[in-house]
Amino acid sequence: MYCEFDKKKELPIKLLNIFLRKKINSQLISILGIFFIKDLVDTKKETFYIRVNNIKYTLTIICSIKLWKIYMILYKFNIPIKDLLKLNINNKLELVYEVDKLLYSRVIPYSFIKRKNNLQYSKIKIIKGLNTSIYLRQSKGNRTYITVRKQNKTDELYEQLKIYIAYIISLFMHDNKIILFEKKSERYEESASVLFEKLIDEGYKNVFYILDKNNKNLHKINRKYKRNIIDKYTFKHYLYFFTAKTMIGTEMLSHSIDLRIANKYAMKKINSKRLNFVFLQHGVMYMISLASKTRKFFHKDKNTGLKRVVVSSKLEADHFTNYAKYENKDMYICGLPKFDKNKWTKDADKIIIMPTWRPWEYNQSRLSFTETPYFKMIKRIFESIPEVYKDKIIILPHPLIAEIITDVDDDIKNYMNFKDKYDDLLKEAKVLITDYSSIAYDAFYRGSNIIFYWEEKDYCMEQYGAGTNLMLNEDNCFGDICYTPEQVSDVIEKNYLQHQEKKYVDRYRKIVEFNDNKNTERLINYLKRDKLI
Repeated sequence: MYCEFDKKKELPIKLLNIFLRKKINSQLISILGIFFIKDLVDTKKETFYIRVNNIKYTLTIICSIKLWKIYMILYKFNIPIKDLLKLNINNKLELVYEVDKLLYSRVIPYSFIKRKNNLQYSKIKIIKGLNTSIYLRQSKGNRTYITVRKQNKTDELYEQLKIYIAYIISLFMHDNKIILFEKKSERYEESASVLFEKLIDEGYKNVFYILDKNNKNLHKINRKYKRNIIDKYTFKHYLYFFTAKTMIGTEMLSHSIDLRIANKYAMKKINSKRLNFVFLQHGVMYMISLASKTRKFFHKDKNTGLKRVVVSSKLEADHFTNYAKYENKDMYICGLPKFDKNKWTKDADKIIIMPTWRPWEYNQSRLSFTETPYFKMIKRIFESIPEVYKDKIIILPHPLIAEIITDVDDDIKNYMNFKDKYDDLLKEAKVLITDYSSIAYDAFYRGSNIIFYWEEKDYCMEQYGAGTNLMLNEDNCFGDICYTPEQVSDVIEKNYLQHQEKKYVDRYRKIVEFNDNKNTERLINYLKRDKLI
């Protein structure tokens, strides 16, 4: 039987955990620590162990010392690096205590001090042969997590030094800049770029856009706007990041410098109360419920500097206020700026397959993409489409998956598109097949028909954790719902040959109210009103 700790209940264990040493090398993570317990147990029995995402690791008790009515336990444990490569990106560390056939667990605190802004990190271990970085980090709740992810450029010592120097210099400068960014500061095709160009057109001089200089479409950007574009990872990028008064982005703030950055100075800025952050959303978020535990990083209390959220309707605003602790005044009900420039060709003839990404399969995808349930589902969808339409198919793995794919079956490799902008591809989409990606809203806005493929919906909601459900259902969905490949075969021709059904348009308009191409104008008026620009 398994029980979570009840803080009101008197239990033998008093977990005031202290890490005396955290060491990571190319073979393992080695941790030495102490905790306190009310009654000394038989330490020869396997009474304690460490759990990382339900994987059990032996805890070795080195010694115990009696301190009046409690015992102080000195312990150590090791986690092999090869095991970590099979875990999720973020993995909670727990101490499990077994007594009288009952299991009690408690997350392991990172330190004595519960920090809200200046969070701590262990030394980053870079596994170069696998392009992987591993480190321990402190959450806002002072919990210990092991992060296993693709190596970031900012993990390198030289970049860490540049960030530190930029931080020091910024202490003597005034915060007056407005920074805009999109996913990982690598893209220029969503709402942030549309808003950026509109602000430049209106004469704003202190507006800057962070963009990777390797962006394939950089040459297409007008010189008028290029003057205010800052190359990602430059010293200027870091300095302007620290001196920004307002940040406006389609993703959470970490995307403005490096996704899942492990740097305490950058995190201090990201969590600063002085910062004004406006969340544009990368797409309409009326999909996976914000009530889910795994969506809490979107909640207002988890984002200190977050001041406003741009939404597309009162219904979507209610999603944030009901489930993510926002107030009505935090909502800008004006529509997403990128919709102002959404285009669709009348002779669109492509069938695009794009399910959303699965964070729990991220590291598995890096090791063998074709073995993931995500890839196998895409393949089933692909094979369900009649041969007559095969030459119309484009497979778009989600960008967070596409960047790490190492192997693809030859029979569908030629249908995958990794190079073109999503905006350009959606212009040609007659049908979009997805599970619950927000790209469905973009495609439908243009004129595409949507097929929602929900074969693994319940499984995916379980992976997201307790309280997770889709905001879309059979009563408000704006496209045909399929649960099997055979059902896709049955509805694909209808969706390919016919226009959008009125019932789906009516449902869509309840979630996305605006279609007058004035979303950006409305947003700027809100930003001026609240003196955020």
